[in-house]
Amino acid sequence: MSASAKTINQKQVEDMAHRAIADMGGALTTALGHIGDKLGIFRAMDGAGPLTSQELADKTNLNERYVREWLRAMTTAQYVDYDPATQRFMLTPEQAEVLVNENSPFFVGGGLQLITPTTSYTAKIMEAFKNGGGVKYSDMGEDVIDGIERFFRPGYVNFLTSHWLPTVPGLIEKLNAGISVADVGCGAGQALIQMAKAFPNSKFTGIDNDAASIEHARNNAAEAGLSDRVKFIQLSADSIPSEPKYDLICTFDCIHDMVNPRGALTAIRNALSNEGVYLWTEPNCSDKLEENIGLVGRLFHNISPLHCMTVSLAHGGEGLGTVMGESKARELAKGAGFSDFTKLQIDNPFNQFFALHK
Repeated sequence: MSASAKTINQKQVEDMAHRAIADMGGALTTALGHIGDKLGIFRAMDGAGPLTSQELADKTNLNERYVREWLRAMTTAQYVDYDPATQRFMLTPEQAEVLVNENSPFFVGGGLQLITPTTSYTAKIMEAFKNGGGVKYSDMGEDVIDGIERFFRPGYVNFLTSHWLPTVPGLIEKLNAGISVADVGCGAGQALIQMAKAFPNSKFTGIDNDAASIEHARNNAAEAGLSDRVKFIQLSADSIPSEPKYDLICTFDCIHDMVNPRGALTAIRNALSNEGVYLWTEPNCSDKLEENIGLVGRLFHNISPLHCMTVSLAHGGEGLGTVMGESKARELAKGAGFSDFTKLQIDNPFNQFFALHK
């Protein structure tokens, strides 16, 4: 037996193996959870009471054998409940709040939809490991775009106008009176739509480089009856013209994704009115790697090479990665010429919020 084998800590070996097995099970649960979300199985169970696999298959027009195996997997993951006496399955109200209710702040359906296709192009990521470059956002598919929208939307619905914006002094009064607002990296426009509903006297512009996202955003605004006050422009963030000026510019979880984040921040500053404010959110992680060990840090650090970093490097960008941290944000803000940088006192497990002035 080698010297290293003699000194190995068997308990640590077992703990490591258990963590790896748990992650394997979690990855497979996410894939099956995505299937349940996409095919409407969770929705069919919501409020339906105890069901057999055949009853659920009939209700969803799906193959019973697959439904039965899916239910067993979801039971072991504790996504659904099971009564062995009746051999029936049930979605509890608490489970439905997480898996079905898209307006709930705890809804994870968007995450299930985002993560599953993200892991499907690991072969392309391996090529980037060898040769550099990355995977373009436009090549990631519709599920990624929809998943991102659904993942972030609950935060906008539940907190944007009632908790986040009021932390900036005087901002709510200005929005009520009527100002010009831009959301850079707007995606499908959900943040702007929530703001437009809350502040009918203000006007809103969404800016995004992705054509599919802009089309989706325009459709969302039209469905909400807001096309007269919410418009969308396909444009890269570093190409925003200095006119017209905006009184509020927002970027929600996107500066770290950008090809040219420094150019984007400079363009944002130039487009900001003299009395305007720039509201900037980034993932809520520490600048120190060792402080990010845990569930949330693991999520952000793992999505970085699979999504956030690679979409920037695919175009020869800076590739900041998901976990930029407050100190990097301050450095970038200073380089762009912002006069002040304030970290807002918002208690949020996933995001940190900054307010900047010209």
